[in-house]
Amino acid sequence: MANSERISAAELKDFLSGQIKRLRLLKRILIWLVILAVLAVIGHVIYYYNRLTTFKYDVVNAEAKVDSAIQYRANLVPVLIKTVASFVAHEDDVFFRAVDARERSLTMAGPVSEELEKAAKRPMEEILDKIMAIAEQYPDLKTSEPFQLLMKQVTEAEAEILKQRFDYNDKANIYTTAMSMFPGNLYAALFNFPTYKYFEGIRKSEWPQFASPGQEEPLKAKSNEKD
Repeated sequence: MANSERISAAELKDFLSGQIKRLRLLKRILIWLVILAVLAVIGHVIYYYNRLTTFKYDVVNAEAKVDSAIQYRANLVPVLIKTVASFVAHEDDVFFRAVDARERSLTMAGPVSEELEKAAKRPMEEILDKIMAIAEQYPDLKTSEPFQLLMKQVTEAEAEILKQRFDYNDKANIYTTAMSMFPGNLYAALFNFPTYKYFEGIRKSEWPQFASPGQEEPLKAKSNEKD
């Protein structure tokens, strides 16, 4: 019985060889699992970094579009006013007859075209205020084609600014949400992603002549500090 339970050297060698092979196979499996885990972590980091970077530059691009729309308005309005002034310069008799000479002498420092030229050189927030004041004294100016074009183009420029501001807030909301949720918040802190404010409107027109009394309080909007 004892002899039958003995293991020969060959059998022991085969047994140990089998165990070694299993251990080597297990080692390979563990190495591959570690490699896959590392690749998964790296891929996860790259994915979220690229995702937050894409959202960040969407906000930057949207902000640039707002600035471009405002710059377009700033470029457009003085040019259109000069067009109106050129038109008025050829129609001075019509506009001078529209207001009594005495009243005009009290309210106007010079011819209408000169007043318009001066208005075009004012800060943007004062331009339309002055133009509207001039138009109120010269009814024929309001109905002139260049003046109507001016108002139409200004309206379209304001609509474009509003559209771009809405788009900016949408992009800022997507970016802010992504970097506020787990695990985006970890990567945002790890890679020091900046935060951006939402556009904060105010309860008054940006053009002073349209401001209403008692509407000076800023709108409450969620915002973040922009780095």
